Amino acid sequence: MKKIPQIVKDAARDLIKMYGDAIDYLGKYEGADAYMYHFPDDSCTGYPFVYLVKDGKVDIVTESPALYIIGLFVENVDEPDVE
Repeated sequence: MKKIPQIVKDAARDLIKMYGDAIDYLGKYEGADAYMYHFPDDSCTGYPFVYLVKDGKVDIVTESPALYIIGLFVENVDEPDVE
């Protein structure tokens, strides 16, 4: 399991305060480390948040682009039981 960088935790600070510290490492995406905030199963939140870390900077991706990135790393993304 890859350690989550502080820069990602800082970017997700509000989500962590509301839902807890649940960030998963996805893998490399276009030279950046990709992380996803994992909402609790019982929450209704809308689009996911993906954090791309490269060269000491973090970019926050949401909406359709976030779904695309997650789909590159998660098998069966259309199934409801995907974690």
